[in-house]
Amino acid sequence: MPKPVAKPQPDLRILFVDMNAFFASVEKMDDPDLHDRPVVVTPIDAPTGCCIACSYEARAQGVRTGCMVREAKKLIPDVVVARARPDRYLQVHHQILDAVDTVIPVSEVMSIDEFWCELMLNERPRAAVDRIAASIKAAIWSRVGRITCSIGVASNTLLAKVAAGMNKPDGYTVIPRSTLPTPLLDLGLTDLPGISKGIKRRLRTAGILTVPELFARTPNELRDAWGSVLGVYWWHWLRGDELPGPKGHRRTVGHQHVLAPDQRSWPNARGVALRLLAKATQRMRSLDYVATRLSLDIRYRDGSSMFDWSPAPRTNDTADLNSILGVMWSQAQPGTVLQVGVRLEGLEPIDTQIPLFEHERQRRDLMRAIDEINQRGGADTIYLGSMHDQRRTAPRRIPFGKPPDPSLPDDDGSQW
Repeated sequence: MPKPVAKPQPDLRILFVDMNAFFASVEKMDDPDLHDRPVVVTPIDAPTGCCIACSYEARAQGVRTGCMVREAKKLIPDVVVARARPDRYLQVHHQILDAVDTVIPVSEVMSIDEFWCELMLNERPRAAVDRIAASIKAAIWSRVGRITCSIGVASNTLLAKVAAGMNKPDGYTVIPRSTLPTPLLDLGLTDLPGISKGIKRRLRTAGILTVPELFARTPNELRDAWGSVLGVYWWHWLRGDELPGPKGHRRTVGHQHVLAPDQRSWPNARGVALRLLAKATQRMRSLDYVATRLSLDIRYRDGSSMFDWSPAPRTNDTADLNSILGVMWSQAQPGTVLQVGVRLEGLEPIDTQIPLFEHERQRRDLMRAIDEINQRGGADTIYLGSMHDQRRTAPRRIPFGKPPDPSLPDDDGSQW
């Protein structure tokens, strides 16, 4: 892998927008009676449902993303539990992008509630940056509704994202390159996006426990700490250089779904697994990949779990993968199922040459035709009969990564 080369960077170049408690904020915006009330958002309004978003009022009383609804109600008996509305959140997401585009073009969407804009030369002076940030907030408020964002500005995307998270909610923070590393020294390692608990353990093994210690290391020392050239990139990013990360290709496409309490029977769970596989396979075909492995994850109501995987013959054919899943399901222990996950792994770029055998060409054309019909007619206009009873389960989920392609019916862009 080539050694990263940094170009001279200006003091300010990237403006990062992070919507505040986005899903909960949309619920509050749509229902003014929820103003100032603690709100949590969950895919399933049941005691075992997971809180995927919490308003700041709920966070102030100890509720955190990831806790169960029953735990949230123990902490806040009058908490408002809102059933997630992914399509509405995606609609508001696009309204926000349109509003921001009236002020400054959006350069890249990072997720449904995060995006960044590149500042041109005449937009980089501090007075211009302040004016643009204020105009973005005003445009969202006037064109979308009562919903706020936090804005960070720095010389690269990583530091602008860090800045956006420093003063939430409705914050505005600027980190000029010339002030580094001072604004970052009081942060914890995991306050830096991309340093997960696993990376933190690697750094700890290398004797790096704090951000000042991270800054003190040389590029080669960080390469050793990360175990890859990514450590060298981090050395540059922390100093304000803008470098594209090391290139790679997507390795997995998958979906998982928590079953509603009245849908947790073994036959229903199998239908859900087939539905998830159909969604993942369509997504994989749209990305021009084939899978070489299929994995199945089952979480039971009693707390036990099962994980299995099987090799696949470089295919993106739904029927072929359905057969593999069927064999794995037949070998699993029946029970009351809480959650099912299906993932296509070991993705490889599809072979673009014409198939040698007529039946292979026909199957490829058939899959392409099914995808086109479903795009025009809606999700599961055509589907495998084995998932008939569960074809309306596992609808579009809230996308935590990049928003899904609207042309793919019922796709949520999941990478589980």
